[in-house]
Amino acid sequence: MKNSYVYILLSLVCLVAKAQKPIENWTGILNAGGQKIELRLHLIQNTDKSFNSNWDVPAQNAKAIPSSKTILNNDHLDIEVKMIGAAYRGTINKTGDTIQGSWSQSGMYFPLIMTPLKEVSIVVVPKPQTPKPPFAYTINEFVYHGVNTNLDYGATLTYPKDNKKHPLVILITGSGKQDRDETIFEHKPFAVIADDLTNKGFAVLRVDDRGAGKSSGDFGKSTSADFALDVEEHIRYVKTLAMVDTFKIGLMGHSEGGLIAPMVAARNPSVAFIVLLAGPGIKITELMAIQNELVYKSAGISQQAIDAYIPLYKNLMKTIIAIDKKEEAINTSVEMVKEWYNKTDKSLAKLTTQINDESDINKFATSMAVTLSTSWWKYFASYDPQPALQKVKCPVLAINGTADIQVPSEVSIKGIEQALKKGANKNYTTKQFEGLNHLFQKCSLCTVAEYGVLETTIEPEVLTTIGDWLSRINK
Repeated sequence: MKNSYVYILLSLVCLVAKAQKPIENWTGILNAGGQKIELRLHLIQNTDKSFNSNWDVPAQNAKAIPSSKTILNNDHLDIEVKMIGAAYRGTINKTGDTIQGSWSQSGMYFPLIMTPLKEVSIVVVPKPQTPKPPFAYTINEFVYHGVNTNLDYGATLTYPKDNKKHPLVILITGSGKQDRDETIFEHKPFAVIADDLTNKGFAVLRVDDRGAGKSSGDFGKSTSADFALDVEEHIRYVKTLAMVDTFKIGLMGHSEGGLIAPMVAARNPSVAFIVLLAGPGIKITELMAIQNELVYKSAGISQQAIDAYIPLYKNLMKTIIAIDKKEEAINTSVEMVKEWYNKTDKSLAKLTTQINDESDINKFATSMAVTLSTSWWKYFASYDPQPALQKVKCPVLAINGTADIQVPSEVSIKGIEQALKKGANKNYTTKQFEGLNHLFQKCSLCTVAEYGVLETTIEPEVLTTIGDWLSRINK
């Protein structure tokens, strides 16, 4: 799903900032999903005295993640990462050795106190499943041009070393701007999947998202509907390839990709099968409310505080996405939050929103309104995956992990099953993997922050299930 809380910042592909001399380096510990994660902030002063900034997450070897806005006004620091609707706001104390602040994203606030950084070493957790040469199959890396989107797409195609035509699987990434390997915390899930399936006789196409890697386009102005158009370009392209069996082209989507795959399959008869990896099966407004509750629980927030906050979150989502003008959205958000705050126990409100008193209401409400007013959020938050699922007539495999706190397993699988039954699709398989998280890793804490400290990228039993199902339907 949309990297709708702190995990999104951590899961972004490592990006390189412009080479400028940092004037301040800071470190802080964020309690994200029950596990403490170090974040490092680099403040960079430009020649015109303005500031840029970027972030490191040492435990995941994520470096130089760029901020979209950085304002340092006297002792007040205001930073935004616009593409994911995140912000860090804090105050530098008089001695200049502490920033008292909070990290916010999609309506969730986490305290983040930062102090000057001295040690800069980064510990890398090995990822043994990442494929390494020599490879027993052909690998083609290329850029092709989309006919209808007028975009260039950077891609990798893998296929067996023979002269046969092969079933082809197109991989669709989850939320946030992803590279073709869906790199997250140095894991490369799509590279692992492509390697496994190609060794089993399939051709696999994986593609950089719009604006990522070698693909062109403006990711920040795009929605799930635009990403579905990208997938249709991929289908059109692979039909021209000699090694592809054009009657056996399928889609495999992870998270938001598991929402996009049915969108395309419902209207494109060229799609022969779809695989949904942790795909949503219920209305996104309902799913995001459950997701927020699970994340807050994993962070140790009391159920009483969560129960007080979730109705506000759901009302804000439904209201703000229906307002066209951002200024009106902000004003409406402020009024809604103010009314909620006046009726809510102040100690409970602070736990989920970091509103200490009425002076913090504008900050929280504005952050929510700005996030929910983006094109992506408006489309995503108003989406119901069931109508598209009801129109899918090709074979479907839908799998989830029971320890997934981003796309809750039981409600998602039940929603997918209900929609497919209603649409009279009789060729589908669903499975829930006990104790696996959103990335299909066997987890201990089962928090988002834990992804990067686990060596396994995808549990072998998941790869076996996918491979066996694809082999069966493509006989």
